[in-house]
Amino acid sequence: MELKYLEWNLHSMGAKEYQIPLFICDYLNEIDIFVLVEFCIGKGWDTFKKNLKEFDLYCSPYVSKGYNQVCIGIRKDINYKLLSVLSKNICDITIPELLQVDIEIERKKLSIVGIRIKIQNKTQSQQFEYLRWHLNKIETFLCLGDFNVQNKSLVNIFSSVGYVYGPRILNGYHSFVHENGDACGLDWVISKGVADVYNGYPDAENRPYATYDWSFLTVENGYGTKKENDYLGINGLPDHAILKGMIKI
Repeated sequence: MELKYLEWNLHSMGAKEYQIPLFICDYLNEIDIFVLVEFCIGKGWDTFKKNLKEFDLYCSPYVSKGYNQVCIGIRKDINYKLLSVLSKNICDITIPELLQVDIEIERKKLSIVGIRIKIQNKTQSQQFEYLRWHLNKIETFLCLGDFNVQNKSLVNIFSSVGYVYGPRILNGYHSFVHENGDACGLDWVISKGVADVYNGYPDAENRPYATYDWSFLTVENGYGTKKENDYLGINGLPDHAILKGMIKI
């Protein structure tokens, strides 16, 4: 069975007067499973849910301004069974922002794990160690998120736990641009136990495992003339590329 997945950092900036940009629903409705990080149940939540009525939505708890949530959406018609939902204390700076949804599909158990590694207070190494320990306990998983680190470093950290996938960061491919103009890949897939992870989109020849989609950068969506090589520091609008691809279970 093929499932299309998507991960996206929405740049809610800790829920400071956050309004969900509803144009993102157009991209989410093309997918079977999505993970949204730096997300917050803010203004527009009711419309967001209505626009995504074909999905079951699971969110980590809202704590207070200054903290992000993770949202996982699963398309209802893939005929899955919900087993459990697990979230962690997002106020603990030594662990990632994390939400895990365990499902049964095609008589197999799959854990969908959405994460974001926090960059404040220099606790990244502790967060990676926690996540490695956490994933090591799961038999079959798809972990999607903003790891705030490049692919090579991620492979070194998680090679004993699962496989790290993502677009090749070559020839201008990237998922984020820093304020100084440096471009890098920060959004990745880690999986274990799934039959295949691949890119079934038109650019598969250059990006065989996953792709970064920047097509949302339009005037209508609030980005003006900004393009994928520009720093996207616009409050409340996604500032990472969409990470997407396919898995087979």
